[in-house]
Amino acid sequence: MQITIRGHHLAITPAIEEKITIQFSKLTKHLDQICSMQVKLQKDHRLTSRSHKGQDNHSAEIILRLPGKELFAQASADDMYQAINILAEKVRRQLERHKAAKLVA
Repeated sequence: MQITIRGHHLAITPAIEEKITIQFSKLTKHLDQICSMQVKLQKDHRLTSRSHKGQDNHSAEIILRLPGKELFAQASADDMYQAINILAEKVRRQLERHKAAKLVA
């Protein structure tokens, strides 16, 4: 499985890269047909009177490619690690639904 990590207004540190690799390699337990993943991390740096802690200015997106299908998920949080955790949970649920629908068909 190929994992591509991109950062927008954010440097990808080895700790963030390791967190993503660990979190998303667990997804192969649910479905081993994952071809590739593209993860985009972004931080909103705009300063306004309303941008302060609690504004969910860290976001993470993923495009997960399966044979014949693509899954997309997005998550935002105050902290990048928290956004990655939320994103991993959303993708896990999508994979479980995809697997269940595949078994029914």
